[in-house]
Amino acid sequence: MRNISLRRIGASAKRWSLTFIGISGLLLGQVACEDSLTETPYSFYSVNTFFKNVNQATMAVMGIYEVLGQLDTYGRSSSMAYAVDNDQDYMRGASLSGNQRLVAHYAVTPAHAWIESSWQLYYQGIDRANLAIQKIGEMELYENGTESEKSELRRLLGEALFLRGLIYFDLVRFWGDVPFKTTPTALGDDLNLPRTNREEVYDQIIADIETAIPLLPEASQKKADERVSKGAARGILARILLGRGGYSLQMNGQMTRLPGYKEYYTKALEQTAAIIASGEHSLNPSYEEIFRNYCQLKLEPKESMFEIAFFNVNGNDQNSSIVGTWNSPLTDANSPYGRANSFINTHPLFYRSFEENDLRRDVAVGTFQVNAQGQEVPMTGNRDAEWAPGKWRRNWQGTSPKNPNNTDINWVMLRYSDVLLMHAEASNELKGGPDAEAYGAVNQVRRRAGLPDLEPGLSQSAFFEKIVAERGHELCFEGWRKFDLIRWNRLGGYLRQTQADLKAYRSNFPYIAGQQFVDGKHELFPIPQREMDQNPGLVQNPGY
Repeated sequence: MRNISLRRIGASAKRWSLTFIGISGLLLGQVACEDSLTETPYSFYSVNTFFKNVNQATMAVMGIYEVLGQLDTYGRSSSMAYAVDNDQDYMRGASLSGNQRLVAHYAVTPAHAWIESSWQLYYQGIDRANLAIQKIGEMELYENGTESEKSELRRLLGEALFLRGLIYFDLVRFWGDVPFKTTPTALGDDLNLPRTNREEVYDQIIADIETAIPLLPEASQKKADERVSKGAARGILARILLGRGGYSLQMNGQMTRLPGYKEYYTKALEQTAAIIASGEHSLNPSYEEIFRNYCQLKLEPKESMFEIAFFNVNGNDQNSSIVGTWNSPLTDANSPYGRANSFINTHPLFYRSFEENDLRRDVAVGTFQVNAQGQEVPMTGNRDAEWAPGKWRRNWQGTSPKNPNNTDINWVMLRYSDVLLMHAEASNELKGGPDAEAYGAVNQVRRRAGLPDLEPGLSQSAFFEKIVAERGHELCFEGWRKFDLIRWNRLGGYLRQTQADLKAYRSNFPYIAGQQFVDGKHELFPIPQREMDQNPGLVQNPGY
């Protein structure tokens, strides 16, 4: 089972997160709104007396992690709701009612409550990171403590830098150009910050994580917990670099990529090569076991390189996720495992897209529901529109729930197979075609799936299409398909083709993303209306 140093955020780290607002003078969402400060903290620490020992510095950094463990970050919104609809999965129901459908079916407005909450939480995380970065580096123990104290403080500084980079990356991929700040907020600060060009933000993201990497331990040098390792930071940085080197929606409504984008592919390749050479990570021989481990709350850091931690002792909303209820096959509330609403569905054409004998297909796609007796019952005929992701199925969780909706299942942020596929993609782009190294990386993933090696002699474009398909089958429902399609400038076309294919399959198939998506608009979310109203320096994203 997992080491629960992060799972018990409800104790020390949660206390820190509540007092943090008082310490930093943070006004949530970077707007001057007194309502953001109505929560009374358990106690109040002076910023000048708090960072005096390693335990206090640890509490501060755990408070940054804690922001990522909320429903409107990775417990629901950033992980699932914001990642659909795409060509593989979509939100159940063809109506435009309910918060989840509005955001997934490309009908979200600037007034959407989840968008506002996510924005506020991310900036809360930024301010926590800014304060931790500043104060840990100023601690007397940072230079003059024992070797153990100095080592741990360096690690904590690395974690804070990494987390700031990760949070800013989420802000950029969801909203594009965003308000940018690298110093902690103090009372009296002007919080009406303008939007900063994303390239300047990316510069800081990359610098933060590059600075963090040498400060972090390898996975084998740390406890089996959810704190970031050196390899995980390298892998997330590779993802960020490929994102920066891809297409993104600009304020003029055009999808463009940087003329020198290959610079970022080169840097991504360096990071993935370092991970592979380290020998710290490898594929689990069983694709199925990866997801059984998640469902059973087991950490397996060889393949699962970074996870967002969730735990609530009573199953309440705070620091719980809905992983395994929203994205699981429909499960009767009276089953031994608790219910799964199965709000996120997949479709039969995706199921059929797997190659013959691909061992991932029946792990990834649940073609059944779980009845009150805990038995799997096939969903046939028109009920194939209710097929769901199978990776986090309720009946693999194996225990009665603490809460009908909430779980303690972590959200996977990075697996080693993703590193291998990023390595192959970057190599193919830079070298004008696949070499033996690129083939070897993809074929490792395919062999684990029970598939033959890719045919030799593929052109650059043909190999890239194999990467597109392989990422789709290997990483489906893990939150990255939509954003891969955006960076490849393919999202709108794929949505329209998927809808056309599903309507040809069955005319009333409940998939509407193709008709809802507007190119040059829906590649980004709107800036929350509350922020627009209170900050005259902000300009709305195109089309909203």
